[in-house]
Amino acid sequence: MGYQMHSPPENGKASGDIAARIRDLVPPNTFDIVHINCGLHDLRREPGQDWPRRSQHEYGASLRSIFEYLAANVGSVIWATTTPVDETLHGGIDMPRWYESDVLTYNRLSVELANDYGFRINDIHSRLSEATERLFLPDGVHFNDAGNQLIAHHIATSILQVA
Repeated sequence: MGYQMHSPPENGKASGDIAARIRDLVPPNTFDIVHINCGLHDLRREPGQDWPRRSQHEYGASLRSIFEYLAANVGSVIWATTTPVDETLHGGIDMPRWYESDVLTYNRLSVELANDYGFRINDIHSRLSEATERLFLPDGVHFNDAGNQLIAHHIATSILQVA
């Protein structure tokens, strides 16, 4: 049996952006399986701010909206946790910052909510948590080709387990 894959051409950005566009990204009853993640843009801290871009409450509300829609319109949903960040590699005084403690907090919240909806979990964070800087680009947030190949492998494996 062949499978058709679809990925939006642009980055989904923060959970609120995805919640606002989920019906366009995933038209009703179009896909059998959806593998989805959002979070890294939510927990980014802008220069001079001591808090994430979106609070945990806002993040949770956006996820609930996304999850409600997906639960009603998709056969199987796989929620992927947010990837780790290496704080030692990224950031300057006037650059956004990401903190691993925020990643862990937002991942816990997202997994709780995904479990409430009966979604499968692809814990990419745990699978990459032993990753060293050899998988990161110099910013400590994005991954190089080897890191992206490893992420793609984990995504494909999780989808094939459902298919």
